[in-house]
Amino acid sequence: MEWLESLILGFVQGITEFLPVSSDGHLSITQHGFAWLTGTPRGGRENLFFDVMLHVGTLVAILVHYRRSIREGARGLLFNDPEVAPGFDRASVIRVGVLAAVATAPLVPFALFFKDWVEGLFQSGAAAGVGFLITAAVLALTSLKLVGPDGGKGPAETTWRDALLIGLAQTLAPLPGVSRSGLTIAMALGLGLSRTWAVGFSLLIAVPAISGAAVFELKDALADPAALGLTPDRVAQTVVATILAGLVGYAAIIWLIRVVQAGRVWYFSVYLVMLAVVVLGLVATMGEGDAGSTSNTLDRVAGRRDPGPSVDSLPRSPVGALGRPVSARP
Repeated sequence: MEWLESLILGFVQGITEFLPVSSDGHLSITQHGFAWLTGTPRGGRENLFFDVMLHVGTLVAILVHYRRSIREGARGLLFNDPEVAPGFDRASVIRVGVLAAVATAPLVPFALFFKDWVEGLFQSGAAAGVGFLITAAVLALTSLKLVGPDGGKGPAETTWRDALLIGLAQTLAPLPGVSRSGLTIAMALGLGLSRTWAVGFSLLIAVPAISGAAVFELKDALADPAALGLTPDRVAQTVVATILAGLVGYAAIIWLIRVVQAGRVWYFSVYLVMLAVVVLGLVATMGEGDAGSTSNTLDRVAGRRDPGPSVDSLPRSPVGALGRPVSARP
């Protein structure tokens, strides 16, 4: 059962990290479901370490998907090669890097000052359901934008103000049930970024977000190595699940770009509404528990999972080629 659970969790992480549906929420629900079936929930530290490794797998998927853009951008940045493709010259790469830094900056004070508050929200089963509904509403409104003409802004036209507003949207990602990719893509489209560049920039700023969260949580997990339960079999499960998460995540990136280009993100809105109804229905039926309880509805049957910053994710690429159609990429 442990191997089956690990493989399913790897698949869930890969498919939900980049799609606008909140990967942390889906991982938690899946883990709780297995714990309920087996009656043997894993400790929070063990879950946390496993989750971090799955996120590393999806981070690699981003880097592999945009490997040509990264290589071209490195040529332009390091050597200022005049033969690089348009948008990959040194000035353009530096400009996009600055935009990414501006978008990432709001996460720092949020992580420092609001971490405990966010963790408190994970004690409520209703919070995840509400988060799913918030994401669903944002995606539904975004669909209205997508039925019209495509925005014209590419990397060269994106301003620092655009980047800051997208970064502010990203700060809501740690909230339970809220999708990082959904909010950042929605904000980018609302600011007039082209559909492909909106996804590309969202994925780009996901790289430091995922990397920072992974390092931060891994540090906490390794503070007590004995609690990780890293037997040889568990290590093998983690490695295989991480590879699976990366492979599935690679396919999910392609799917995401095509869905946004086609203006069909409302599909995910419908799904999230149905999921929220199920979660909120369970909360209403089983109750939130006594005041001061440290677990939500699912936690009571599965054991509490240590919450961490959400790193739900999407687009990444450090250069202007993200504004090109997905068909142009390998």
